[in-house]
Amino acid sequence: MFRVLMAEKLSEAADGRLAAGAEVIYANANDEESLCRLVGDVDALIGRTHTEITRRVMETGKRLKAVAVAGVAIDKVDVDAAAELGIAVLNRPGAATDAVAEITTAFMLNLLRPIPRLYAAFKAGKFREARAKPHGRELRTLTVGVVGMGRIGSAVGRIMNRGFGARVLYNDIIEVGPFDFEATPVDKPTIWAESDIVTLHVPLTELTRGLVTADVLKQMRSSAFLINASRGAAVDTDALTTALQTGEIAGAGLDVTYPEPLPPEHPLFACENCLMTPHVAARTFGGLERMCGIVDDVLEYLGEEEKRQGRRDAGT
Repeated sequence: MFRVLMAEKLSEAADGRLAAGAEVIYANANDEESLCRLVGDVDALIGRTHTEITRRVMETGKRLKAVAVAGVAIDKVDVDAAAELGIAVLNRPGAATDAVAEITTAFMLNLLRPIPRLYAAFKAGKFREARAKPHGRELRTLTVGVVGMGRIGSAVGRIMNRGFGARVLYNDIIEVGPFDFEATPVDKPTIWAESDIVTLHVPLTELTRGLVTADVLKQMRSSAFLINASRGAAVDTDALTTALQTGEIAGAGLDVTYPEPLPPEHPLFACENCLMTPHVAARTFGGLERMCGIVDDVLEYLGEEEKRQGRRDAGT
């Protein structure tokens, strides 16, 4: 039977499926030392979004054939080391597409139509005052700039253009498309300058770390919003805080931050023009179960690898 190390528990159903096909070892913690103590004689290691799978962990796993992430991003995995060591890296790239695209849309709508503020005014007895002035813009009149036009970015673009009638601009480091909706490829300076809403859908790499700087925020319209449901480190948190405090941009919607989590006293929490959720964009019921489906991928990979090894041993 295969032996699989779980850095963290997944769902009850996923854990049950894994236990039916492998001996499962659960780590008490997912730090490097804890994983190194347990990884020595397992066939696979499964982590979640915040599990660091380092070179040292993989080198310690003498039998390790695969490392897996119950999620989309693999920026916490040393993929170069995995390649050198002949260890497969598995993830679930399509698991969160709809969930993240929808929460991105929710951020946009709640920033444009400030429902929490209007509700608070209504609750405080300021019904007439809340209705006295217009309070928002319609998406069909706006330009949405998508940075990173992969699965999630293109889903957002489709919702914006085909669902709301917004003009969509996009930028990606590779050639993508064609799409089944109207979208115009542009460079990043054009995204910053012409978008009413800029939404980030990028992996965390050396190219995207610190992508949105103080200089970028200065290039954006004062009426513009920034949405980040990708990776917190893609945005300079201090620069964004200043931009929100001074009105350099109109607002932000963040599902991710850097550092993560932010301390409760962080000044971003005092910015009424900033909406934040605790890195839950992918965690709908369906999204979470799809991510937990990584256990099925691991069992399938180990089974196929066992067959390949059998054929090698047989000289066929």
